[in-house]
Amino acid sequence: AAEIVAAMWPVPALLHELTGLASELDNNGELVKRAITRLHLPMADVTSPVRVAGAIADLEAAMLRAQPELAEELAVRVRPMREQWEARGPGMLIEIARLTDPIVVPSAAEIVLVAPYAGGNGEAHPSVNRVTLEAVLFNPLPALPETVRLAWLLCQLNADLPWLADVLAPARSVPAIRLAMIPPVLAAAEAVELSRCDEATIAAALTAWQTGIAPADAAQQLWLWWSAWLDKSTRWPVAVAALEEMIQENCNVQNQSL
Repeated sequence: AAEIVAAMWPVPALLHELTGLASELDNNGELVKRAITRLHLPMADVTSPVRVAGAIADLEAAMLRAQPELAEELAVRVRPMREQWEARGPGMLIEIARLTDPIVVPSAAEIVLVAPYAGGNGEAHPSVNRVTLEAVLFNPLPALPETVRLAWLLCQLNADLPWLADVLAPARSVPAIRLAMIPPVLAAAEAVELSRCDEATIAAALTAWQTGIAPADAAQQLWLWWSAWLDKSTRWPVAVAALEEMIQENCNVQNQSL
């Protein structure tokens, strides 16, 4: 992170891009170059990519010293995650497509499992059609199994496709989909008896899935929005845009009150 800062690049954005690309590139130099190219980052110092790549190599070496059996441990963690997904995941995706729009569910995607350093977390990478998920052996929150989180992440992968471009700019569509997919994913999880879909569970998901949105007001807004959507009076992209505007207005009101 210090090397990224020294290069005057945005730390969260670059780390997110590096994470999404890491599973397909073994060469750290190529990984850094690809990431900064995709983000169109300026290069004030031509040695910056080399230094960041070196820092990644140092991190890898430190990880291997701390956890020399990491590869074997991950192999053990993969099987239960796959079994849990195969048991309920496809059913959830079918129900999500029925409740929203078939375009929401990707036709194919890659799921990269990593060690659970945060005790349960994940990220969607729409630009490379890939999900990164911590391979926990036990659900950190029983009311929200990690299989449900995985469905939520997968349904964010099509957020950068043209189906939302008519109503939302790309910079706004990804965070909007992150919120909009919570109620339908929970409803699908309820259908396969994995979780519940109600205001309290939405609030729990807002926190557990690290959405960056305070659950207090957002959970109520999401629940009211979802209840209105079930009348199917508009198209799903329009409904997502309406939710994004609603959340933004609420944030503006809170900022003004501060």
